[in-house]
Amino acid sequence: MYARQGASPALLVCPGWDDDGKDQFDAMNELLSAQGWRCLRAGLPDESWPADIRARTTREDSMQQLLGDYDQLVSHASVDPARVGVLGFSYGGYAAALLTSLRPVGFMVLRSPAIYPDDEWRTPKQLLDQDAVDAVRQHRLAPGENLVLDCCCRFRGPVLLIESEQDEVIPRTVIDNYEAAFRQARTSARWMLAGADHRLTQASARDVYVAGVVSWLVRQAEEAPRTAMPPSPPRRSQHPTPSPFSCTGSASSRACPSAGTTTCTPFT
Repeated sequence: MYARQGASPALLVCPGWDDDGKDQFDAMNELLSAQGWRCLRAGLPDESWPADIRARTTREDSMQQLLGDYDQLVSHASVDPARVGVLGFSYGGYAAALLTSLRPVGFMVLRSPAIYPDDEWRTPKQLLDQDAVDAVRQHRLAPGENLVLDCCCRFRGPVLLIESEQDEVIPRTVIDNYEAAFRQARTSARWMLAGADHRLTQASARDVYVAGVVSWLVRQAEEAPRTAMPPSPPRRSQHPTPSPFSCTGSASSRACPSAGTTTCTPFT
């Protein structure tokens, strides 16, 4: 997928399940649009959605929606397919990371990304076994042990991984697992928002976050290669393979490399 002459970078923003983040999206959209970017907020369930729809939405539903949103964004004549990034928060961060195995993504920002067990893919998200969810968030996991970490392990673009110092929802172990999975990322940076909680309820934390992410995104778009990185298929899960992730081959043949070429740089 090659760059379109004169086309602009784009950003697909994936909101969290219990925090729609519209104010943050509007602030980023304003700053990026002024520099020629095209931004789209994905239609994932958030706290503003009707309760009955949220109650029956599965992770597969979310991924199908996200694929449609990505295709809509990239199809726009003004968008450069080689410079499309994704940004996800919490549940949206989990979905954004999965997306990179299904569509070309140039660069990725994950803020407090969630993680879930691979099984019960078609179970409504709100009906997942919370004990199982809590367990997967408390243990160190390798990419071969969880689908989203395997997708991260195969991503080769730049990554900005953001955590909140006072996050009451996502344990630091989850962030550690994501960071360790980015073995092949072209560059990888981890940034802690000092004093911030999960939802960034403090205005000062939101302002720092928006300014820092916009600065990072602009830099990545300027440095992006002219050809978009194709998605890499994830490994076959030990559980029934979710339909968007259909693939062939054994888990061992698709194992993520044990060593990568990641260059870790401090956030500036």
